[in-house]
Amino acid sequence: MTEPDAVAEEQRHLGRLLDRLEELRTDTRARLDAVLRGAGGTPQARSERESFVRLYSAELAAYGAANLGLYFGRLDMEDGEVRRIGRVGLRDDDEDLTPLLLDWRADHSRPFYLATTARPEGTHRRRHLRTIGRRVIGVHDEYLTAPEGGALPVEDTADVVGETALLEALDAARSGHMTDIVATIQREQDEIIRNPHRGVLVVQGGPGTGKTAVALHRAAYLLYTHRRQLDRSGVLIVGPNARFLDYIARVLPSLGESGVVLRTLADLYPGVRATGAESLRGEEVKGSADMVGILRAAVRARQLAPESDVEVLCEGHRLVLTPAMVRSARGRARMTRRPHNAAREAFADRIVDALAEQYVAALTDPVGDAEAAAWAPEGDGVGDLGDPSRPLLGADDRAELRAEVAAAPEVLGAIDRWWPVLRPEQVLADLLGDPDRIAEAAGEYVAEDQAALHRVDGEDFSAADVPLLDELAELLGEDPAADGSEADRAWAEQVRQAEEALEILTGSAVQDIEDDLDPEVLMAYDVVDAESLARRHTADSDLTVADRAGADRTWAFGHVIVDEAQELSAMAWRMLMRRSPNRWMTLVGDVAQTSSPAGVDAWGDALSPYVDDRWVHCELTVNYRTPATVAAVAELLLAEIDPAATSPRTVRPGRREVAWLEPEPGAVPRVVAEEAGAVDPE
Repeated sequence: MTEPDAVAEEQRHLGRLLDRLEELRTDTRARLDAVLRGAGGTPQARSERESFVRLYSAELAAYGAANLGLYFGRLDMEDGEVRRIGRVGLRDDDEDLTPLLLDWRADHSRPFYLATTARPEGTHRRRHLRTIGRRVIGVHDEYLTAPEGGALPVEDTADVVGETALLEALDAARSGHMTDIVATIQREQDEIIRNPHRGVLVVQGGPGTGKTAVALHRAAYLLYTHRRQLDRSGVLIVGPNARFLDYIARVLPSLGESGVVLRTLADLYPGVRATGAESLRGEEVKGSADMVGILRAAVRARQLAPESDVEVLCEGHRLVLTPAMVRSARGRARMTRRPHNAAREAFADRIVDALAEQYVAALTDPVGDAEAAAWAPEGDGVGDLGDPSRPLLGADDRAELRAEVAAAPEVLGAIDRWWPVLRPEQVLADLLGDPDRIAEAAGEYVAEDQAALHRVDGEDFSAADVPLLDELAELLGEDPAADGSEADRAWAEQVRQAEEALEILTGSAVQDIEDDLDPEVLMAYDVVDAESLARRHTADSDLTVADRAGADRTWAFGHVIVDEAQELSAMAWRMLMRRSPNRWMTLVGDVAQTSSPAGVDAWGDALSPYVDDRWVHCELTVNYRTPATVAAVAELLLAEIDPAATSPRTVRPGRREVAWLEPEPGAVPRVVAEEAGAVDPE
């Protein structure tokens, strides 16, 4: 078959695919419109309607994303089967639901990325299609087994699959955004994208090896393969900066995936945008694991005790708290090993118990001193006060008095003063803004390191502060009283509404005046109480998983992907591991490019505290970005820096030789600008 015939054949199939895609889009849009027209109903019905709106909207987005570059590859198998590969899977609407297009992530699509002449994977021919809009403009065929009556052309290498199609893609004009690489994924990239390891996968690779593209396509593959699990728990992608996230933002939507949380380290803590600057010394000090002990000391420093006795007033009675009593309560609270705000309850209980004993004694004291003299044998005329073995105050009385103590304003003030409810932002701002607090918490640090921690009052937090906020959130915990009161108020309102509904039902029911006549018909109030009714009508949140996960600091993501992971500090690793309790992560980076003073020198050092040696290391060995002429110069420099290091193999030949220039130091910017302006963009 000639190339024009092949183009015409593929054009016909592309037209059928686009027609089918439009049919699906029209059907889904009609379903969405029908759901949106629905109104009213029970809370459960409204919740179900919102779920369908999200489902159909996601499907429409996927169909829209697939429209561009829908069909890009074909496999002719040795057994005669034809497999067409594209962005999404499509089936015909016939009785057999005949496959028209395979999703690139499906297992049957793998030979498109893996097959070589040495390992054809059952493939006779692989075809790459070039399309613009709705038109097929070219095809390129590779024979992996010899065609009938012909010899096997040798094109593929062990490193590069479909080299002609790959080089065309690499030489294409660039925009300001990363594009997906589904049509040109290479063998070593595909093996990483589909790696089945359910732990930490480290992808090491030099500049231009496609680490980021591999990570994003792995996210799309995992969402496709583990849809049920990851739809519930979400995927987190952490990038080095906001500009980078903007650069990669279109890749996953172009692959039909939008349920992913994209964050930088600076905005990974909900409610805080860390825009402040940080010195290199500060970045190094704040990134050290020693900060855990410093932050713990800063929290303990807020757990106080008085130096002398303190009087508090309760219902007109003066009660006394001694330093020993407060220290005892503090010790009991610390022994719970609960976060600071949660341990406050144990502290308060101990304080209230001690004061309640004094309160009871104060109330019974007028009787207590004369009590023994008041008891006399029955009938002696002195008066009978009862059995002296029985206390004047019962358990209910004591409980009521204890409640009075617990609610006394001065008692509450003392508890707040010595064991206050704390917020992470408050504690960190107070610590970094006060040299005395820094000296107290970080006394073992030299003066220069203490100075690096200091932050002028009112300055914004920096990216290096975010892991510290997260650590403090763990040390402090939530405020149980605040959380509970908000939840309790919401729940109480739901129960109140349910009670009103049941009262209406009760009032409208037929009332039988004969007390001994049982009703023959069960009513709602006979089988359900107010709390059960409220629980049944508690609707699910309308937020998507990505929305909920992005706003919840404690969210456990199903999978976490980190780009430029070599830049993470020890404190940042702690922060990320909290978001991945299952330790299912993909980390991409290059320890030879670490620029942060608190970054990673060796993957094992960073990971062993969390997963020991249970992690897998993969390496990308082909450079798809740097021309060979430039790479040759870079290899000379690499040999000077690290003689043991190996550089990736470059596939782009390059169009210009490297020119060596030696401008004066002050003229470097001007010379670089002139040279860049002289480069032919073509």
